[in-house]
Amino acid sequence: MGIKLNRGCVKLTLPNGCVVDILTSVLDEIAKWLQTTPDAPESGGYIVGYEHKDTGNVVLEKVSVPSRLDRRTRTHFDMLDPAHKIFLFKEKFHKSFYMGVWHTHPQVTPVPSATDWDDWKKTLESDRTACEYIFFLISGTDNTRVWIGESQSRRIEEIFECPKVNGLYIKR
Repeated sequence: MGIKLNRGCVKLTLPNGCVVDILTSVLDEIAKWLQTTPDAPESGGYIVGYEHKDTGNVVLEKVSVPSRLDRRTRTHFDMLDPAHKIFLFKEKFHKSFYMGVWHTHPQVTPVPSATDWDDWKKTLESDRTACEYIFFLISGTDNTRVWIGESQSRRIEEIFECPKVNGLYIKR
C-alpha cells in the first residue's frame, strides 16, 4: 500500500517517534511527472526540507524536477543536469536543505528495483541530510511509497502514514 496521490499534505511516522510532513507542493509536483502513458520516461530529482529544532519533526517541502541534460528512459533515470545542484544551492538560502531523492515507476504501486536498493545503499554511504534520515520516494501511477535510510545504522525501511480517525491524524 502507499500514499494516494492528489490528496494534500501527508504525515508519516518516523522510527524515532517523530513525524515527517510531505507537503502538498511536493506531491503535486511529483504528480506532474507520473508515468501514466506507455511512452512516459522515468523522472526524478532531489527533495529538500528541514528538521524542526524543538520537536524533531521533519518537513519535506520542495523537489527538483527533470531537466534537459538528465538521462531518462522508461525504466531508468540519471540525474545529470547541473540544474539539480543549483536547486539545492538556492534552497539553502531559504533554509531548506537536501533530504533525499524521488523518482517514478510505471507501476500502480511502485516496488523498488535492485538498482534502487543499490543506489540507496550508496547514497547512505556518501550523503548527509539535515536530519538523521535520508528519504527515498518512489511514485507509481496511483501511489507513492516512502523509505528512509538511517544515517547511523545504514538500515533502510519503508515508513507509513500516521493513523487517522474520521479523516484526521491522531496523536499516538
